[in-house]
Amino acid sequence: MTLNRKRPGFTLVELLVVIAIIGVLIALLLPAVQQAREAARRMSCSNNQKQLALALHNYHDTHGSFPPMIVREETATDAAWAWSALILPMIEQANIYDTLQVGKQRLVDAAGTTQGPKILGQSLEAFNCPSDARTSDASPRAVAGAPLGLSSYPGVNGTGPRVYYYDEGPTASASGIFTDRVKGYAFRDITDGSSNTMMIGERHFKLPFNTNTTYTQWAGTTNGNQDNSGYYGSMEVAGCTGYPLNEPEPTNWQFRHWFSSLHPGGAMFAFADGSVHFLPETIDQNIYQNLSNRSDGKTLGEY
Repeated sequence: MTLNRKRPGFTLVELLVVIAIIGVLIALLLPAVQQAREAARRMSCSNNQKQLALALHNYHDTHGSFPPMIVREETATDAAWAWSALILPMIEQANIYDTLQVGKQRLVDAAGTTQGPKILGQSLEAFNCPSDARTSDASPRAVAGAPLGLSSYPGVNGTGPRVYYYDEGPTASASGIFTDRVKGYAFRDITDGSSNTMMIGERHFKLPFNTNTTYTQWAGTTNGNQDNSGYYGSMEVAGCTGYPLNEPEPTNWQFRHWFSSLHPGGAMFAFADGSVHFLPETIDQNIYQNLSNRSDGKTLGEY
């Protein structure tokens, strides 16, 4: 005769205890997972900037200088190629460079070709920080109806408070590596030393505490003749250290010209010697601005 025995089960109290334990474990593990993901994104961002810095070094070896901030057009059109478009062959994007005929034809003419709008609207991996939170891959600005793909990495223009164009000689505010619409600066012009001079920074699409968006384009600017004001022109391809890192937009209307990042606590910058550093948002403002100046002759402190 077989006896029917009831299988022991969980009581309600035991079930609740198990659920509570699982909840605590998830709460403990989630921050660690998020930190690991951010560490991976930060490493990827650092690698991107490293490759861009090496590409700029290769450009310098080929042309005897770094590229200018933009390729200023002498015609009525305002659109202009950016420094980042000029180094496309050095980041294994020669096919895009050749198809668009960067520097050989005007940006507005490239935008009017059959393939131009599709290519110009791409978001290229080399110019994107994985932490950058965007709603679109293309900028709200366009050239001849063609959208321009967004970038996370503007060139360093100077101390600000805005990004400026100067075609002849450095000034107190536009004294970074990317300040000129005609010529590019060489290592000999970086008298402060390449290890003390920032070359590329970060600027993300939107910081959590901001209501408006910020944008940088890898192909170029929609207004190559716009200088000194507005939310277009020079700031579309370069940034400045006019205000602290990750400064909230209500501080000043010029916020789109500054550097920012979604990496907790700071942002990545590539220096002229090819190194990449994470600068904390608590960095002394004077040191921060000195790092964006290629020839101020000032002594840097710890950062």
